[in-house]
Amino acid sequence: MNLEVKQLHPDVGLKYDESVVLGKEDVEKYIKDYSEKFENLEVSPIHNSQMLYGYNQDGNPIKLGFENDLIRRIIIFTKPVTNKRFIATIAYDGHLYNGFQIQKDQKTIQGELTRVVSNINGYETLIQGASRTDTGVHANNYVIHFDTVRDLSSDRWLELLNHQLPKDILVKSIEETHPIFHSRYDVYKKRYTYKLKLDERNPFMINYEWNIKNINLDILKENINQLIGTHNFTSFCKGTPDSAVRTIFNAEVVLKDNQIQLVFEGNGFLRYMIRIIVFALVQISSEQIEVSIAAILKEKSRKYTKNLAPAAGLYLDLITY
Repeated sequence: MNLEVKQLHPDVGLKYDESVVLGKEDVEKYIKDYSEKFENLEVSPIHNSQMLYGYNQDGNPIKLGFENDLIRRIIIFTKPVTNKRFIATIAYDGHLYNGFQIQKDQKTIQGELTRVVSNINGYETLIQGASRTDTGVHANNYVIHFDTVRDLSSDRWLELLNHQLPKDILVKSIEETHPIFHSRYDVYKKRYTYKLKLDERNPFMINYEWNIKNINLDILKENINQLIGTHNFTSFCKGTPDSAVRTIFNAEVVLKDNQIQLVFEGNGFLRYMIRIIVFALVQISSEQIEVSIAAILKEKSRKYTKNLAPAAGLYLDLITY
């Protein structure tokens, strides 16, 4: 394919090595000035991605991101690629860890992964992850990537990683990927599940669910549906992000025996957003407060959302690219 002006989003951005060009007019000019770099592109999805990855006619890696069928992101890398990049899907029990992100003198998931991959590589290798997770939060299908110069097969990497990692971190799959695939920046959507226990507290599950009582399921379902769509989530986040606007594609209640699972799927989530939402949903559906999720969203303040649900019940379930 060749890039054409009619394919560009009005807010398109282009990164060419370290140069950044923003806006359709300037990107169009850049593509015309360096047209040979954007002709005869061989691109396709990878890992069932929404983005397209491939190479130009000079063999330079390139990726294209879309919004409403228009190109929103163009990234091209012309420097020689000497490393192999691997993508891995992992699961972890987070209750003994201080979250995913590396922290000084703290045990973290990223820290353990970085330690083991660095040991196998023989040099310091930073692991990149799809998202931060809080202390005590779990993951079923978390995605990471890392670079290596080692000539090891995917099967050998899988064997070595699972042999050296702690038993509460499991590498489920690993494969070589496109050299500019990025596990964080290329995410299209994420799915989280929060687990609520309705019956008597199970002491063996206190690190994996939140025990609650007196939930009105009709009220719960009505209010969780009010999250679907694009909203300003200022009422459901900690701090002051550059933008609190996020899109929730789906939010639903799933009943499994005596457990309620709250499922949230969106294009991104703010700090503590899901745990704040869950606490509010529990308060509303147990009729402790007389307000709706829709009204709290309109409030754009933490007036009704000062508390967080425990981290123990939260699972990052799926990352989609």
